[in-house]
Amino acid sequence: MKIKHIAICLLTISVLVTSLPTYAYASNPVTDTFKFEKVDLDLLHEVKLLDERFEKEGLVYHNQTLEAYLDRVGNSVVRDKQLENVEWKFRILRDPSPNAFALPNGSIFINTGLLGLIDDESQLAAVLAHEVVHVSKRHTYQQNRSLRKKILAINIFTTIGNLNPVAGSVGAVISIVAGISPLMLAISIFGYSRDLEREADKEGLNLMTAAGYAPEGMVNSFKALQRDIEGEFFHTFYSDHPKLQERVSYTSSAISPTAKKFSEEEAKAARSDYLTIMETVDRHDIDLALNEARFRSAVYVGKKLLDLHPDSSTNVFLLAEGYRMLGPRAADPATKETTSSGKKDAAKFRSKRTLEEQETELLKTPEGQQAWKSNAQEAERLYRMALELDRFNAVAHRGLGMLFEKLGRKEEAASEYSKYLELQPNAVDSERFRRRMKLLRDSMQ
Repeated sequence: MKIKHIAICLLTISVLVTSLPTYAYASNPVTDTFKFEKVDLDLLHEVKLLDERFEKEGLVYHNQTLEAYLDRVGNSVVRDKQLENVEWKFRILRDPSPNAFALPNGSIFINTGLLGLIDDESQLAAVLAHEVVHVSKRHTYQQNRSLRKKILAINIFTTIGNLNPVAGSVGAVISIVAGISPLMLAISIFGYSRDLEREADKEGLNLMTAAGYAPEGMVNSFKALQRDIEGEFFHTFYSDHPKLQERVSYTSSAISPTAKKFSEEEAKAARSDYLTIMETVDRHDIDLALNEARFRSAVYVGKKLLDLHPDSSTNVFLLAEGYRMLGPRAADPATKETTSSGKKDAAKFRSKRTLEEQETELLKTPEGQQAWKSNAQEAERLYRMALELDRFNAVAHRGLGMLFEKLGRKEEAASEYSKYLELQPNAVDSERFRRRMKLLRDSMQ
C-alpha cells in the first residue's frame, strides 16, 4: 500500500491549509441574524447525508461512557444552545491522524488520533470550543457562498482523482466526502481564512474559560500539535492555519494574569484522569495507527498508556507491537527529517514505495540497521513483559512469533505460534498461523 500523506489532511471538512490560496471573509457577528438561502439548505442536506454515511460505514467510534463524557465537555462550551438547523452532537471518528472538524449542522467530530495526542480535559474542551465557534458563527456557510463563485473553473473531480487517498478509515472518509459533497472537499482544500481561524481560537478561548476550564488548555492543545510525531509534510486544521507558534502567542497573550491555572500536581492529576477515560479508545487508536502505517504515533500513544497503567499486559503488548512494526524506522524523526525539505523528501520516499520496499531500502543504511536492532530488542522485552503480567495473553505469543520469524529465529517463531494457537485455537487468523508454523518447521528439516 502506498501512503499519500497529503491525502490525510483532506479528510477534514472545516479548517485546512494547503499550497492553494486562501481568502479572507467577514465573519457574521450576530449568529441569530443568519438567513438561510437555497445554497445553504443544499449544503445542509449534503452534510446530513455525510453524517448518515459516517455512521453507516462504521467510521464513528461508539462507547456509551466515552460518548457521555464527550457530550458533557462539548455541551459545556456551547453558548448558543438553540440555533436554526443546528443539533449539537459530539462524536469520535475512527481515524489515527490528529484532527477534528465541524459540520455546519452541529455535528462535531474529533479523531481518535487527536484524542490520543492531547493530554487533559481542558485541551479537549479547547478543541471542541474551537469547532463550536465555526458552527455558531456559520463559518462553513459563509465559506460555501464565497467559494462557489471562485471554483466554477475548477474541475473538482479531477482534483479529487489526483489525490490518491490512502486506504483504511482515512481513505474511507475522503471517499465519502468526495462522493456526497465535492464542494465540501473543495472547501477543505481551500481552507478557512486566517481571520476566521483566529476568531474560532479567540472565541473558543472565551467559551472554554466561561465553562470553567483553565484557558491554558487552548495554548497547550497547540503545543501538543507541535510535537509532529510522524514528521509529516502536511497540515491539519489545528497545525497550520494560522501557524502554530503564532496561535500559541496570541492565545497566551489573551489570557488574563488572574485566570485559572494548573499547579504541577493538578496538571498531573488532570492528565491521569483524562488518560484513564481515554484508555479504551487509545488502545483502538493504536490498532488504527498500526494499520495505517503511523507507527511512531502508535509508539507515542502506547508509551502514554504504559505510563498510566504499567501493570497492564494489554498496554505493554500494544507498545511492543508498535516497536515491532517500526522495523528499521527510528522511533523519533531525525533532525534532518523535521526540516521542510526533509519532510518533503520523506513524503516522496513513502509515496513511491510500499512498506516492504521502504524497509528494504532503510535496512541498507547503517541508521536503518541500528534502528531495527534497537526496535527489535525493545519489542522482545515488552512482549516478554506482557507475558509475565499475563501468561494467557495469546496475542503476545503471536507478536513474539512474528518478531522472531522476521529475525530469522525460526524455531523460536514456530514455538511462539504454537503457544498462540494453543490459547486461541479458533482465532480468526488461526489458519494463517498454522500454515506459517508448518512452513517454518518444514524449512528447518
